[in-house]
Amino acid sequence: TVQRSIASILLLVASVAFGLSAGCWWLQRTVFTPADSPSIAAAVLDQSAIRLEIITVVSARTAGALGTTPDTLANFLDTEVLSKRAGAAELAPFIERAHLRAIGSNDDLIVIVPSELVSIVRNEMAYNSPAATIPVPVIGTLKTARTSTGWAMIISAAIGLLTLLAGLVLRPYRSELVQAIAELFVATAASLIIIGWAIPAFVIPAIDTSSWTSLAPALAGRAFPVALVSALVLCVASAALFVTAVNGSRRRQWNSPSPSGRRRSQRW
Repeated sequence: TVQRSIASILLLVASVAFGLSAGCWWLQRTVFTPADSPSIAAAVLDQSAIRLEIITVVSARTAGALGTTPDTLANFLDTEVLSKRAGAAELAPFIERAHLRAIGSNDDLIVIVPSELVSIVRNEMAYNSPAATIPVPVIGTLKTARTSTGWAMIISAAIGLLTLLAGLVLRPYRSELVQAIAELFVATAASLIIIGWAIPAFVIPAIDTSSWTSLAPALAGRAFPVALVSALVLCVASAALFVTAVNGSRRRQWNSPSPSGRRRSQRW
């Protein structure tokens, strides 16, 4: 049976807490931080339900001023504007406002004014159109997830700091410190994938099926390649550190004059 010192147990708790905090930070950064960004807008507009909702309202409000039918304008917007990178850039400020409202950070109605409609429909006659109000709801699931992960990030970091300091006061072996860093890497890798990607991609949409809820998996998927590569790098580094820690523990046992004897030079 592997006997672990109190210091190493405290360091393990600190590693898990810091890893959890890192995962919550990643979720906050990627899903719950709206920005006037073409790449974010493109990811959100790639969701068919959201795109259809915007197209329906905009085409209904501007088709008359443009002398065309809503269906014709809707087809143009779908194929030539909202599905293009340039169109996403035009809609980025609007998507930022909608994002803020959906996650509960802003209660303002989402209104596209005529000057913005001109840029979207590519026709100055849209200046004569009335403003278009997009019915973006405040989504309780997203608001709750944003608030709870924000607090979890802070509380986990505080727990991690306190247990780290307590563990260091007990002067752990160098091998235990190395093992704690390896455990931190594993916890962070798992947290990035589970909290930063799996929860917004699968859990949130399963709880709330609203069209604007789909922005959570869209934005999580946008950042998933970075999270996956980071998790793989952390796992490889963790494996190397675990090997180092095991070798250090074996050397300590061989050098100890007795089962209870600990050489001061081997402590941190």
